[in-house]
Amino acid sequence: MLMSKLSWVEFFRLVGLMLVGYRKDAIKVLSPHMEEMGLIGLATNSLDACKREVKQVFDVLADEHSLPVLVHCTQGKDRTGLIVMLVLFLLDVDSECIYLDYMLSESELASEKESRMKELASIGLTEQFAVCPRDLVSSVQAHINKKYGSTQKYLDSAGVSKEAIEHMKRMLLV
Repeated sequence: MLMSKLSWVEFFRLVGLMLVGYRKDAIKVLSPHMEEMGLIGLATNSLDACKREVKQVFDVLADEHSLPVLVHCTQGKDRTGLIVMLVLFLLDVDSECIYLDYMLSESELASEKESRMKELASIGLTEQFAVCPRDLVSSVQAHINKKYGSTQKYLDSAGVSKEAIEHMKRMLLV
């Protein structure tokens, strides 16, 4: 999704840096675009642009042989938060509970904040990527409802079958 925001010069710079092993320098090419969007923009844009990846995750979640499963990303609050939100929205968990659950990430990550800030700064990102935006859950839910009508319809647009959704709901609501 982020690569689609790049100019051709930025794209080739990113690819070149990755090819020669300069991962952090390559990420710095993306960081101005990430900063501009913030975590909320990244979340909503990711929902729209990363449907194939969302389908892959939900295919795993709907497969009882895959459970239990651990969902995690670098910081455990952006991509992970988005997937967990989708599951909780789908299960009709109260939005306030989802918000409170998401906000736990900030306090749980507090002990690592200083080291995460150093890492974020090294790739050109600011503190906005080290915290949990208070309106992320409501913004993501509003985006899904406005653009797709519901979480179920969003997942349908991502190619997740109704059978997989129903099977996952049955397994997780036991």
